[in-house]
Amino acid sequence: MNRIDRLTAILIHLQSKNIVTASEIAERFDISKRTVYRDIRALEEAGIPIGSEAGVGYFIVDSYHLPPVGFSKEEASALLIASKLTQKLTDKTLQDNLNSAIYKIRSILNVTEKEFVENIDRHIEVFSSSPIQNKNIPERIIDTILKGIDKKQVLKLTYNSFSKNEDTCREVEPVGICHYSFNWHLIAYCKLRKDYRDFRIDRIKNIQLTNVYFIDDNKPSIREYFDNFTSSNEVFLVKLLFNKMILPEINQAKYYFGFIEEIDLGDKIEMSFLSNSEDYIGKWIITLLDAVEIIEPESLKSHVAFIVKKLHNIYKPS
Repeated sequence: MNRIDRLTAILIHLQSKNIVTASEIAERFDISKRTVYRDIRALEEAGIPIGSEAGVGYFIVDSYHLPPVGFSKEEASALLIASKLTQKLTDKTLQDNLNSAIYKIRSILNVTEKEFVENIDRHIEVFSSSPIQNKNIPERIIDTILKGIDKKQVLKLTYNSFSKNEDTCREVEPVGICHYSFNWHLIAYCKLRKDYRDFRIDRIKNIQLTNVYFIDDNKPSIREYFDNFTSSNEVFLVKLLFNKMILPEINQAKYYFGFIEEIDLGDKIEMSFLSNSEDYIGKWIITLLDAVEIIEPESLKSHVAFIVKKLHNIYKPS
C-alpha cells in the first residue's frame, strides 16, 4: 500500500470509531508507531481536524465528515461473499439488515463496479446450513441479544439445557456472542446459576429484553471468558499438540470439535478447542493415536486413559 492510499485508509479508520490508538493503526497497517505519528501529522497539515488525548488516542472532531466513500471491486465482492455467508449463519432479521445495507452499498457503486458485482453474484453460493435457521428459534434472537449488550439490559430467556434436556427460565446479563462448533453461542452472566454460562443460541426457545439494567464494568470480554471462566462451566478449553504429518487428515474434522485457533511451533502445531464433553473429544483423540498429545486439561488425559483401559478390557485376548 502506497502512502497516499494509507493516509486515506487511516482517515477512514479514524472516522469509524470514537477513539483510535496509535498501536491500533500500527497493527492494522503493519507500520511503526513513528510512521503513525508522521502520517497523523500529514493529515493535520492537509487540514483534517484530528484531536488527540495523551494516553487515550486520536479522534476526528464532530463537525468534520468525509464525502461518500467508494468501494473497490475487491471490497464490493468481499461484502457480497459476507452477505451470502450471513444468509446461512444468522437469523432472518440479521440477514434482512445486511441485505438492506448491501443494496445501499450497491447504489453508490459506479457502472463498472455494479456490472462486476452483478456478474460474480451468479458465481458465488454457500450451501452449508446452520442450526440458527431452525424455524423454532425466535426470529429476532441475535438482534435482541445485541440490543441487550448495547443498552446493558437483562435478557429473559427460555433455555433447553443440552445435558438435562429440560426447559428452564433464565435471566442473564449478556457479555457477547461467538460462533464455534458450527453454532452461535451467547455468553452471559446467569442470575439463576450466579455464574457465567455459555448458551447455545439454537437451544434458546424464547427471548426478550427486560426493563432491568446492569453495570458491565467488571464483565469479561469473550476472550477473557474462555481464558479464565470456562473451567467451572459446561464449556472448557482444550489444548492439543499435533504432528504436522496428520494435518491433512484433521483439517476439516477439527471444526466439529470446537476448534478456535492454532499456533505453529515448527514441526508441530498447537491447537485450541472449546468443548463441552470430555467423552466426545476424548474418543476423537484416541482415533489419532500417537499423532496427538494432550496439553490441557489434566482431567482429559485421565479420561482418555480411562477409555483406552475400558477398550482394552473389552478386546484383550482371552
